[in-house]
Amino acid sequence: MKAVFIVYNQALTERVAALLDKTNTRGFTRWQDVMGRGTKTGDPHMGTHTWPAMNTAILSVVDADMAEKLLREVEELNKTAEAQGIRAFTWNVEEMVG
Repeated sequence: MKAVFIVYNQALTERVAALLDKTNTRGFTRWQDVMGRGTKTGDPHMGTHTWPAMNTAILSVVDADMAEKLLREVEELNKTAEAQGIRAFTWNVEEMVG
């Protein structure tokens, strides 16, 4: 199992929802109004007068094959929306209950 953490500009919410539907990613947790700054490029998303944009984050635990699908879809979305910003990260899930 893999944990997939996706962070994106709230402007991409509908497109990320479509991405989750397209990949049949059913289970996830979403946090709204997440603040941050990218490591390479892009403006900070801080919800302030100076930096008004905000992010949303999603965490989903999926099979390894699904994680690869999600990363490919995020990569494709990023190609068409680089100015808004979207990133995805994965890590191994050693145990899960429930």
